[in-house]
Amino acid sequence: METADKNKITLYVLDFDVEIDDLIEENQKMNTESSIVLHTGPIGSPFDDIMRSIIIAVYRYNVAEIVIVSSLYHNKEKSLWTGYSEECQREVQEKVHTLNYLFEHCKPEFVENNINEWFAGGEARTDRAQNTVRVIRQHPLIPSDVKITEISILKEKEAVLQ
Repeated sequence: METADKNKITLYVLDFDVEIDDLIEENQKMNTESSIVLHTGPIGSPFDDIMRSIIIAVYRYNVAEIVIVSSLYHNKEKSLWTGYSEECQREVQEKVHTLNYLFEHCKPEFVENNINEWFAGGEARTDRAQNTVRVIRQHPLIPSDVKITEISILKEKEAVLQ
């Protein structure tokens, strides 16, 4: 007879910049045979496609725990556009100038102050992970006995020079 622990499925919801190898390395106790991995971005709304996938997985596979996996960065300095051709950099910089004007004067739904912060991810990345946890935890279709946790994986990232 199998133990109850063997039947427990864990759903890992990985942010786009988290690699599965990083998760396995960070989480040595991860049982890959009883795990499901959903590689996606943050949840934008309680009723978006990502949340629907999570809810379906919870009921279809009898998920006992949902783990939100995000990344924290240790920054090194680097230009955002390093590695692109000069022509591409010029073209993008013209558009960035216009977008920065919009960031400054129109305040779109982005929480960052300018386009380079938005591309780099910035501190808003942790806010998005916490929002994802909150949306899942408070969703009326997620059973109350499903454990919801968050882990952050420290990665090195080159900081953007403007």
